[in-house]
Amino acid sequence: MYEFLATASELLFKDANVLLKLREWFFSQAGNILLALIIFFVGRYIIRWIKNVAVRVMTRANYDTAAMGFVSQIINYVLLVGLLLICLNQVGVPTTSFVAAFGAFGLGIGLALQNNMSNLASGLLILIFKPFRAGHYIEVGDITGSVTSIQFMNTIVTTRDQKRVYIPNSILTSQSVTNYSYMTERMIPFVFDIGYNNDHHEAIRILKDVFDKDKRILNAKYMEIGISEFGDNSVRISAFAEVKTSQFLEVRYSIMSDVKDAFDKHGIDIPYPQRVVYIQHADTSTDEIKETKKKVTTTNQEI
Repeated sequence: MYEFLATASELLFKDANVLLKLREWFFSQAGNILLALIIFFVGRYIIRWIKNVAVRVMTRANYDTAAMGFVSQIINYVLLVGLLLICLNQVGVPTTSFVAAFGAFGLGIGLALQNNMSNLASGLLILIFKPFRAGHYIEVGDITGSVTSIQFMNTIVTTRDQKRVYIPNSILTSQSVTNYSYMTERMIPFVFDIGYNNDHHEAIRILKDVFDKDKRILNAKYMEIGISEFGDNSVRISAFAEVKTSQFLEVRYSIMSDVKDAFDKHGIDIPYPQRVVYIQHADTSTDEIKETKKKVTTTNQEI
């Protein structure tokens, strides 16, 4: 650094022509320099005003704090670079080469960091359009969990078994994302199997009683409930219970337990998978083949 200053001072003070040229340039451009300084300070005030207006607009639109800070910084730096180019052009410095250099530099950086730039842009889109927020329960592919944090490159999701999964933001903007928390109310789809020998009218009445007794069910009086399918081993009854999103799992677990108790109390069977096996054996006295039928109740049992 010392050698650089020594060389510069030697060049300036030993060569009178350099000092003369600098003085002539300064006096010839004095008006432009003054005007450039005025433009710079006024421009800085305008940039701050624009940034504050953008922050107020985003605050009214309920944008996340991270999104507001990121967008306001982008606005500040983009406008500042434009202001500097205007000031340099005012004092006679050609800015075309600067613009070309910045463009080439930006292109090179963009190509080198293509994936990162994609994640960055996707993170900005997520923060602006808010398909989900921190604390929301989402599902992306085979990953389901609560959003812990939305960062510029990744979104952190904590699963139910307490795993922290870092998902690139570009995946979240290119795939389907299921947000279970955006709606204040949700429907719980229930499917109950009863045996063919049971009275389905009584089973539906029992189910309605169970739903009516649970005050957390919002649509108990007008719930959609009825036979949805005749299965291989059972009659399937479907019901759709409306609950608050925050109570989804606790209501589901509670209703399943209450229905099991009610079915047991009233003798409603919840059938297992069944197979009918025909066994043939030969009668040695008459040489006749006799056939008997046996119903076997199985789950994954091989016969």
